[in-house]
Amino acid sequence: MAQFFSGKDGKVTVDGQQLGRIRSWSFSSSVEALEVTSLADVARDYTAGLKSGSGSCTAWYYGDAPVPLLSKVVKTGAATDADMVTMTLGWGDRAVTFKALLTSGEISCQVGEVMQANLSFNVCGDLAEVNL
Repeated sequence: MAQFFSGKDGKVTVDGQQLGRIRSWSFSSSVEALEVTSLADVARDYTAGLKSGSGSCTAWYYGDAPVPLLSKVVKTGAATDADMVTMTLGWGDRAVTFKALLTSGEISCQVGEVMQANLSFNVCGDLAEVNL
């Protein structure tokens, strides 16, 4: 029987350490379409250009789990290359691993809810590992 995955199977690892409870994560990868149409052509033509990736994750904020990651983007002073992290987004035995720059961080609090840390990131360079 085929196995299916659900949100409870998702996990996020940052620099080798798994974040605590993950509410959700998302990842998007794209390739630019570079036009190579010549004047004599009757239809547009394209070739593959640069790849890019970005995404976000939401971690329930309890204990110290998301604090080190939040401190890469929610801090005094300028962001530097030292703030880049290696992230792995996983589900079951599958994963995507890459170097990332955190581009935004948000802490949210609602009455009757667990506090959340919302993070967005951009992929830096090529994906390091892909197991879909």
